[in-house]
Amino acid sequence: MEITKPSRGRGTASPFSPLQHKSVKLFFICLLTVFPLLALGQEGLFGTMPADRPTRTYDVHHYKIEVRFEEEKKKVIGRTTMTFSPLEPKLDSVLFHAVDMNVSMVSNAAGKHLLFSTNGKELSVRLDRSYGFDDTVRISVAYSCTPTAGLYFIAPDSADPGNRSQIWTQGEDMNNRYWFPCWDYPNDKATSEVVATVRETWSLLSNGKLVDVKHDKKNRTKTFHWLQSKPHVSYLIMLAGGEYTILTEKYKNIPIEYYAYPDRVEDARRSLAATPNIMRFFEQTIGYPFPWDKYSQIYIDDFMWGGMENTSAVTLNTSYLIDDRGRLDFTADDVNAHELAHQWFGDLVSFRDWAQLWLSEGFANYMEALYKKDAKGFDEFQNDLLGQAASVLNAERTQGRKPIVSDKSLTTNLYAKGSWTLYMLNNLLGDDEFYRGVRLYVRRHAFTSVSTFELMRAFEDATGENLDWFFDQWVFNAGHPKLEVAQLWDEKSKLLMLTIQQTQTLDSLTGVFTLPLDIEVTTSAGKLVKSIWLREREEKIAFPLAEKPLMVIVDKGMKVLKSLKFEKSKEENIYQLQHADDIAYRIAAAKALKEFPEDTAVFAALKQAALDDPFWGVRLEATKYLGAMKVGDAKEALFQIYEDRKSAVRAAAIDGLERHSGDDIAAFLRDAISNDSSYVVQAACLQSLAEVDSTSAVALAREYVEKESHRNILRRAALNVLRRVHAPESLPHAQKYAQLGHPSDIRAMALGVLRDAGEKDFSSRSLVMKLVNDSDTLIRKGAIRTLEQWGGGDARTALEQRKVVERDEDVKKVLDSALETIVK
Repeated sequence: MEITKPSRGRGTASPFSPLQHKSVKLFFICLLTVFPLLALGQEGLFGTMPADRPTRTYDVHHYKIEVRFEEEKKKVIGRTTMTFSPLEPKLDSVLFHAVDMNVSMVSNAAGKHLLFSTNGKELSVRLDRSYGFDDTVRISVAYSCTPTAGLYFIAPDSADPGNRSQIWTQGEDMNNRYWFPCWDYPNDKATSEVVATVRETWSLLSNGKLVDVKHDKKNRTKTFHWLQSKPHVSYLIMLAGGEYTILTEKYKNIPIEYYAYPDRVEDARRSLAATPNIMRFFEQTIGYPFPWDKYSQIYIDDFMWGGMENTSAVTLNTSYLIDDRGRLDFTADDVNAHELAHQWFGDLVSFRDWAQLWLSEGFANYMEALYKKDAKGFDEFQNDLLGQAASVLNAERTQGRKPIVSDKSLTTNLYAKGSWTLYMLNNLLGDDEFYRGVRLYVRRHAFTSVSTFELMRAFEDATGENLDWFFDQWVFNAGHPKLEVAQLWDEKSKLLMLTIQQTQTLDSLTGVFTLPLDIEVTTSAGKLVKSIWLREREEKIAFPLAEKPLMVIVDKGMKVLKSLKFEKSKEENIYQLQHADDIAYRIAAAKALKEFPEDTAVFAALKQAALDDPFWGVRLEATKYLGAMKVGDAKEALFQIYEDRKSAVRAAAIDGLERHSGDDIAAFLRDAISNDSSYVVQAACLQSLAEVDSTSAVALAREYVEKESHRNILRRAALNVLRRVHAPESLPHAQKYAQLGHPSDIRAMALGVLRDAGEKDFSSRSLVMKLVNDSDTLIRKGAIRTLEQWGGGDARTALEQRKVVERDEDVKKVLDSALETIVK
């Protein structure tokens, strides 16, 4: 699964926290360009999972799921037939996961009705007799349900009249139990069939191979019959239906399908064009052919995640449907590679329980990064890992230290730290042994469910290496090494002495790490690399040299997950910015040089890097700090940097220009917003112009708030500008976009404009009091907090009336706080 921001309001962050506009600009310039999407709304996946793997009393061989729908009632009418064998000698009853299902009948293969009971969460069935290990049992369950999770009916409504009509499912983690009875836990695998009846104008996708499509002209329906003939976990069973144009191609003998919206066929073709090449790379890297009958990708509206790896049938958030201009700033290759990697890691070889989820997500993240290296080069690969490392360190700061394998809770470490663990293992073993271990793991455990111990055993059997220590410190324990490095050059003895300390907290979760490190020392005579192992809290390493070193790099190649504190002089960081092989250390040098904002030598070095470094990420980092320099002609340098071919770098140059003044800058920004091809750069221009020429900025924001753009980038930027300037003329636009019919996050931003500029405006005040009763909890909270800030008797009355009918506990807390603030 690819984690991403929900497209319409599920888990979207509130705009009513005290965000400064610089942070918002960083969002536009960096997060939207460097990373695919901001990871928000993760409570559904990263909550508490069952601590214990449930015991099975039977082994499911096959599911046949037959469903039709009453769309207006959001109702499923179904029959699920399960074929299974007992896992105990005298099985006389079975338990299936089935949430809030109205079960009308349960029968066996002979048609005999069986006794059953339900408790809202499970279906218990009394079999007609006791069955033993060698028996095969088949029972059918007829039922109806109105799912509150797992299966979603999407349709145009007052909240979003632009919605397409669709039905789609999302099984992970354990939500398929809401629309068909099953064993809904990953320690069981079965083949499956989905037979689904939908409107005659619709296409319907499910797992496996399409067996048949039957037309019912009288009822104006079509019934699709899909068969998944190889076993997979129940949460991977899916269906998605709607009006689509199906694009087809092949990789070898594997059919590849793209389910595209009829009005966005070319966008889908463009966004998914890399699929055959990604499949080729993964087959060659993993050494195991693509394991399923076909590979389909389907876009769905209102999806809560970025993508989902359902076996042979991936669902994708429409945020990854990229228009012709959007491709300058965005790519769908990352999510494409991530979900395609899951077809091996997660689908073919599955985890046995949720504590082992990293075996799916860590592999998918790492394979995604490896594909990036194959397609774009090593610098892009290292930049990807640099971003993942930042994610790990941030997760440990904000969520605490947790092992990757944990029974109690799941964190983003499953993705990024899991990926880094595999990367470090790759570096430790070398490519030959690492891939021999991966290939044995996949071959040995294809179509089964495993734990980390099976992965460990595969590597040990393939390489002969005892890796218990490695998995113990990186997977089963928590934390990361925090390295502090001090260097001392003794001119008399011609000796460089490095002292390396591990300063992380030592406790039952985290110990002293055993680490291989490559240390590179550069002198005028060339480069010397020494490979060492750290095993102690503090270690000293001596380098006899002919002269004082020009540059010292600890962890050459960035091969170890760590935080690193290594104080260096200004001259050393300038040299490192200009000469380090790894982009990670050139970026680190640029960051360190921001501490010298009035130094002309630093200005010259950052300017040179911003203009000439071969990697865009280094140019971006240098530009960010160059814009804040207080010496040199920064303005002229930023004008030069704006010629960069990479939109993220141009946007950073635009960001820097807002720190300067002059009619030439205002004219430059107005020209750039009109002529630049990048949405992200246009958004940056709007916001910088608000600092340089607020009158022009307001006029342009009122124009650009009405423009469509990928992921609403321009509308977001315009609303942010209108909020910052507190202009009364912004209120009609804010009132428009705060109402039903627009995405939840856009409505929330518009509500922020009203909060800051509309307190004395009658129509704005009336609208906010109306929004206190909005169906979207995010909007209700924003409206409540706005009235809390405004105050007044009318505000208090509106909040008191809402309190009488409010049912959401989180909203109740916001209401109580607001009512305490507003004086009667």
